[in-house]
Amino acid sequence: MMESDMQVTDAAVLVDFAVVSAVMLSASRSDMRSREVSDRHWQILSVAGPVLYFVFCVGREGLRWESAANLLGMLCAACCFTSGGTRWDLPAGVVSAVSAAAVLFLGERTALDMGGVMSQIMVLVYFLLYVLGILRGGADAKCLIALSVSMPVYYDVWHIPLIEGGRTLSAFFVPSLSVLLSGAVAATVWCVVWFFSEKEGGRREGFSYVMDIDAAERSFVWPLEDIVDGEKRYTGTCSDEEMPEVYARLRAHGEKEVAVSYMIPFIAPLAAAAVFTMFVGNPMFLI
Repeated sequence: MMESDMQVTDAAVLVDFAVVSAVMLSASRSDMRSREVSDRHWQILSVAGPVLYFVFCVGREGLRWESAANLLGMLCAACCFTSGGTRWDLPAGVVSAVSAAAVLFLGERTALDMGGVMSQIMVLVYFLLYVLGILRGGADAKCLIALSVSMPVYYDVWHIPLIEGGRTLSAFFVPSLSVLLSGAVAATVWCVVWFFSEKEGGRREGFSYVMDIDAAERSFVWPLEDIVDGEKRYTGTCSDEEMPEVYARLRAHGEKEVAVSYMIPFIAPLAAAAVFTMFVGNPMFLI
């Protein structure tokens, strides 16, 4: 590789790291303050990520049709799921599927080619996880979708990431999946710390946390109980839209307290996991 090409790839990676870090920091601050995150964050990543990856691929392998096809497919895949719903979503999804299939079945299938294809596959995976209710928040799903095209591969520059997994492991445990797993661990620790910390208007009862209904409404928590057939019963978490009705039913029934679970700002641990993954890698690669 010529020195000028190395400078191009290094610059693309540097800009990508800076954009991902800045956007995720902004998104996590918004999530922690209001539990709401603007789609603008994910749209920035969905455009900047594929473009910078294309520049990286050209710098490494030259201008190839596979890189151009992945650029088009990655842009369409991410944008159609982070745009908030438009008439172009279905055509964009079709373009992404055709582009990925062309690279997969007609291309040379280099490591960088497959990184672009896998990023598009992961976009669909995260969308399905959201539809199935495994990813509860729409912002969480959009975040992972945007990260899948912003971090399609573990960039091997400047001796980072520190932990290398080899081509097979890196292709399976793609960066966005590493971010999800690391973020889930961090979120679990966060929930445990919250559960055992002292808070106004609440107390621990066994494996549940019980709060005054007024305090619960002012806090970032989900009610775990509701009135069913005239009795207060454990129902699990409800949607944000249902919470006012749940609290209203509890008050109408004369209840003063309700069991709750913490509404963790999942974008914050995902942001920390994204930076960790970019510079350190996936700890499971050490096993």
